[in-house]
Amino acid sequence: MRNKLGILLGVLLVPALMSGPAVGQGGARALLQAADQAIGANKVNSMQFTAKGRYSYPGQNFTVNDDWNRVDLQSYVLTIDYPSKSYKEEQVRVQGNNPKVGGGAGFPIVGEQRASAMANGNYAWTVNAQGQPQAQNAEAETRQLFVAVSPYGFIKTALADPNATVSDREFVGTGRTLKVVSFTTMGKWRATGEFNAQNMLERVVTWIPSPMMGDMQVEIRYSDWRDVGNGIKAPYHIHMHQGDHPLVRGMNQLDVQATDVKVNVQGASLTVPDAVRTAQAPKVNIMTTKLADGVWLIGGGSHNSVAVEFRDFAAIIEAPLDDARTLAVIAETKRLIPGKQIKYVVNTHHHWDHAGGLRAAYAEGATIVTNEQNKNFFERVILVPQSRTLSPDRLSMAPFATTGPGPGHLETYREQHAISDGNQSIISYHVQGFQHAQDMAIVYLPKAKIVINADMGPPPAGAPASAVNANTIALYNNIKRLKLDVVQHVPIHGNPSPQADFERTVGPVAAQARPAGQGDGG
Repeated sequence: MRNKLGILLGVLLVPALMSGPAVGQGGARALLQAADQAIGANKVNSMQFTAKGRYSYPGQNFTVNDDWNRVDLQSYVLTIDYPSKSYKEEQVRVQGNNPKVGGGAGFPIVGEQRASAMANGNYAWTVNAQGQPQAQNAEAETRQLFVAVSPYGFIKTALADPNATVSDREFVGTGRTLKVVSFTTMGKWRATGEFNAQNMLERVVTWIPSPMMGDMQVEIRYSDWRDVGNGIKAPYHIHMHQGDHPLVRGMNQLDVQATDVKVNVQGASLTVPDAVRTAQAPKVNIMTTKLADGVWLIGGGSHNSVAVEFRDFAAIIEAPLDDARTLAVIAETKRLIPGKQIKYVVNTHHHWDHAGGLRAAYAEGATIVTNEQNKNFFERVILVPQSRTLSPDRLSMAPFATTGPGPGHLETYREQHAISDGNQSIISYHVQGFQHAQDMAIVYLPKAKIVINADMGPPPAGAPASAVNANTIALYNNIKRLKLDVVQHVPIHGNPSPQADFERTVGPVAAQARPAGQGDGG
């Protein structure tokens, strides 16, 4: 308890700067009007920022300490219409000369990868490869926040907040003191903006919800301001950081240099597609399949979990995505295995889509099992029950009022970890020679001869050799190295399949990829 209180106090400390007392809206308004005069924000109804640069996949780094894995942006176009609150971000990503380590959907990229994000008011969506709109209305407020903290949006939004304040912030050791404006929009979304002596907006700090990081800090730097006509200036360089925390460094997320900036462009206001306007909020879907005695696949979504019954307790392999998904997995495990405490939750690796539900498991009182590489990050940042205002989760709302025996524990290992009651066992093995995540584990159930993996395949039976990638070859090689007797593969993404299909599809490709003289590990 003492350690956790120390961590919570540490979150409140901000090094290397000193802030003076805040001044009310009167002082803030005068500064904002001067800033408006400096860049011409009141003259801008819409903007289109066209650029090139780089993009990083949030939460998909090779280790918890590495920067997020990066790709090049062959094209980046951000279009905002302020009166209609329309937001459109379009990216064309290519691998470029960036290291091919870490994860992320489709990483490393072969050819081009297109991504888009749109919003208008309370509606948000993307467009799939077939050009069909896909509703993402839960993201609407976050995208409206990015409208509010855009170069012109910050001044417009802060002027509209009667409670906006301004204060002086001295950056110790730099000799610089900036004016800092703070405001709240949409009732709960906070932002601060730092203005220099020329009343130019240099940096915005705001917060967005993250299942892993909670109220996750986002830092946006605007620089290289240039005239774009009619007394209007625009930043030609935008750099974004995410995840800054007193105990861990933030990660680079976006860095783009404009090739063109236009204001008051035509067609910036978006029409909400009917399919988005009428879309129902997605529900957590649970589908259960019995794999063996005492073993169930809990699927129905993009990420699977596996429930395992022991003599006196239950265990879950993988707590993915977020509180909602993992709480549903926990409820289903209790239905399948009634009357037994969920004692362990086994994590395959630290990527945020695979660890976003660990806080829910921790609140349940489960012991989290993960590789020792993650110990510091999980223990000091992820599993601390600090306040979460943007999207409160179970651990933040009631950190010590759990249905289990109290907050859980963290148990780590280097190469191998076993949970056993003499009959049923779960063995986690650290994967070697794998570029997706350095802490990756495959999980083996020796009684059922089942191997569970995340992000390693296997490909469908009869798939061509081109479908066998380096991740799947790594899975094959590690099974051989560990001499595992496997009958069935159960992936966290996808459907179970027999080992016989895996051998036929992957074995020949793995043999060709193996360096000369290297066998199957004995």
